[in-house]
Amino acid sequence: MNLSIKKTKIIIFFVLIFFVVLKFFNTPYNLYSILNFSHEKRMIQNYGFCEKESWGFYNLVSKKFSLEKDEINLINDQGFATPERLFGKIKSKSKNVKYFMILNFQSINNKNTFEEKFGFLKNYEIIYQYNNCYLLELND
Repeated sequence: MNLSIKKTKIIIFFVLIFFVVLKFFNTPYNLYSILNFSHEKRMIQNYGFCEKESWGFYNLVSKKFSLEKDEINLINDQGFATPERLFGKIKSKSKNVKYFMILNFQSINNKNTFEEKFGFLKNYEIIYQYNNCYLLELND
């Protein structure tokens, strides 16, 4: 009888540990998310469309303008890290590239000028804008 009480306590202990681990890693929601949402929607949910690292904006722009083979520089004005590891397609860090992407730019007096903060962008033209994210192309 004493042995069965110890086994029951051990089983209850492991069941409790199992449920704590499930709760800690949010397993039910994560499984639901994986089964019901596409990879793209999950990436936007975690990294933002035009906030945080702006993965959604970059993904949209790279598909819309076929920029997969072009060099692009990123500036995230809100202090978030530029997510080169997320994008995997960014090839350059030099200033003289054809495309520049400014993410989360907070303009002063609703002006879309970047010369206030980024003077080296005066030769670039806005070719696409979504909220406070911009794709700029070098004027030749």
